[in-house]
Amino acid sequence: MRAEEVSRWIADHDASISTVELASAFDAYLCTLPWAGHGIDWRGLPCRSLGLEGVSDDEAVEWARMTPMGAHDHVLLIDSASEPGAICAFDDALRDFELLSNRPELYMCGVDLSGGLPEPAFGHFIERRAFMTLNARL
Repeated sequence: MRAEEVSRWIADHDASISTVELASAFDAYLCTLPWAGHGIDWRGLPCRSLGLEGVSDDEAVEWARMTPMGAHDHVLLIDSASEPGAICAFDDALRDFELLSNRPELYMCGVDLSGGLPEPAFGHFIERRAFMTLNARL
């Protein structure tokens, strides 16, 4: 995550930068899934997909609310296992993920905050593939 570049967004949205360890743990979970090329191989996994061409931010939020990740008020968003991610409100993550990462693939999972500490639900996640598609694990 481009923490320095998105620091203003983080402050404006009452978000926070995650630890590298949390980003790495999410990545380790993702690595247990089947992969094809640069992303998850969804052929054997229950999922929903949304093509992003012509989709408004509100439509993306509404679609994502219908996935398991939608059960959470917050999201951990990562684009690397070796860099920190962002923890932010669910709606903010779905409206602004393109601002938070300029990498073609990024991953976000649901997070519950307990006493200010993140409790991630790694299995409740969405992948952005090649800037064009969101894939959600069901």
